[in-house]
Amino acid sequence: MSGVKQDIAQAFDARMAAMPVIAILRGLTTDDAIPVGEALLDAGITVAEVPLNSPSPFETIALLSAHFGERLMLGAGTVLSTDDAARVAEAGGRFCVAPNMDPAVIRACLQQGLLPVPGFATATEAFAAVAAGARHLKCYPAQSPQLSALRAVLPKDVHVLAVGGAVPGDALGLLAAGAAGFGVGSDLYTPGRPADEVGARARHWTDALHRARAVRVTLACQPHAGVGEGPVACDGHVLWVDPTTRRLIDFDTAAKTWHATALSEPVWSLGIAPDGRLLGNGETHFVAFSDDRTRVVAGPDIAVGAGCRLNDLAVDPRGGLWAGSMHRGVLAGRGGLFHAPSVDASARQVAAGLGVANGMAFSHDARTLFVIDTLYRTLLAYPADTEAGTLGEPVIVTDFLGLPGKPDGMALDADGTFWVAMWGAGQVVRIAPNGAVLERIDVPAPHVGSACIGEDGMLYVSTARVRMSEEALARAPGAGGLFRISIRGGG
Repeated sequence: MSGVKQDIAQAFDARMAAMPVIAILRGLTTDDAIPVGEALLDAGITVAEVPLNSPSPFETIALLSAHFGERLMLGAGTVLSTDDAARVAEAGGRFCVAPNMDPAVIRACLQQGLLPVPGFATATEAFAAVAAGARHLKCYPAQSPQLSALRAVLPKDVHVLAVGGAVPGDALGLLAAGAAGFGVGSDLYTPGRPADEVGARARHWTDALHRARAVRVTLACQPHAGVGEGPVACDGHVLWVDPTTRRLIDFDTAAKTWHATALSEPVWSLGIAPDGRLLGNGETHFVAFSDDRTRVVAGPDIAVGAGCRLNDLAVDPRGGLWAGSMHRGVLAGRGGLFHAPSVDASARQVAAGLGVANGMAFSHDARTLFVIDTLYRTLLAYPADTEAGTLGEPVIVTDFLGLPGKPDGMALDADGTFWVAMWGAGQVVRIAPNGAVLERIDVPAPHVGSACIGEDGMLYVSTARVRMSEEALARAPGAGGLFRISIRGGG
C-alpha cells in the first residue's frame, strides 16, 4: 500500500469514525453540486461520491474538489474500468466505489493512489477483494445477520460499508453487526431535490447515528422467565410477571437488584392505578395486589368466551381497567377488549373480532386507546371515552410491513412514539405516530415480550425463554431476562 493510499485510508477512516455516512449523489449536476455539498457539510456529512452514471461526473468531482478542498472528501461511484480509475484520480477524487468485485479495478485504484471500495454480495467475493488488495468493502444489499457473520471471519483491518435501502432506523442494527459506515443514496439525494431538503434529510441521518451510538443494551436482571410480560414502572422499580411460573418480579432500578414473589394464579399483565395500587389481568378477571404485593385479590369473573383468556392491560386516568383477550389456540376473530370502571366492578366487552389483543396504551390525553393485534400484525387506534367506558371504530396506525417477527407488547413514549416488542425477531422498534418506522434496536434474546419506560428514562424490555432449545438458550443466555436500553443517550 503506497504512502498516498495509506494517507487517504486514514483520512477516510477518521471521517467514518466521526460520522459514518457516505452521501451517494447519483444524478448530481455541476449546477447543483456546490449547494448540495454545503448542505451536507452543514449537517455533518464530510464524505460524498458522485456515481459515474451521473451527468458530467468527472467535471462535477473536479468542481467539488476544487471548491471544498479538505472539507469534503470526494470520490466516484459505479467505477467499472481501469480507465475510470485514472480519470477519477485526475479529477481530484480520492476513492472509487464499485458495484462489483473486479481485481483489475482494485489494482488500478491502488496504482493511482486511490482508495478502492469494491462491492460484494457473497463471502467468496469479499475474500477475493481482500486478496486483490482492498481493505474497504461495500456490502450490497446489507442485512445485519449476513454482515455480522461475515464480520466475524474477515481480517480485523477490513472495513465493511453497508449500502442498499438502509434507512436511519436501521443504523443501530447495522453498526452492531459490524458496519463501519453507510452509503446513503435516494433517501438522501435524488436529482432535482432542493439543497435545503437534502440538508434536512442529512440531519435526520446524522441525528439518528448520534442516537444509535448512544444506545446501550444491557441485561438488567435474569430471573429466567418462561414468558416475561407486562412491565410497569413504579416508585423506582420495574415490576413484571412470568405467568408460566406464577411470579411477580421486582427490579430495583437504583440498587440494580431483583426479587420474585410467588403468586396464587397466573397474572398476564400489570397496570398502575391512579392511587398507585398495582393491578393486573388474571385469566378471566382483573386482580388487585395487596399493599405488600404478595397477594392478589380477584375481581368479578369476565365472560371472555370459550377457550379464551385475558392478555394485556391498560389503566386509564380515571382508574378504569381495559383488557385485551385472545383464544388459547390463537383462533382468528376470537379476541376482544373489555372494560371495568374499577377492579371490583363488573366488566363488559367493548370491542370484538380481534386476533390476539396485545400491547395496550392510552394516548397522553386519554382520548385514544392504542392496541396491537399480534395475529393481524396491526397497531390500532380506538377513539375512547373513559367516562362512558366506550370505544369508537379503530383506524390502523401501522401494519408493520417489512418488519421481522410479531408485534407484541409496547410502551408509549412522552413524544407520542411507540416502542413495540417484536416477538421472534429479537428487536424493539420505535414507530412514529403516523406509522413510520423510526428506529430498530436489537435485543440479545429472540422472544421480546413487552416494554415500559422507566422513571429513570430508560426503556425496559421483558423477554421469554419458552419453547427455546438448549442450543438456542446457549446462544441467547439473556433470554427470559429484563433488558435496560439507554434510549436517551444516558446510562
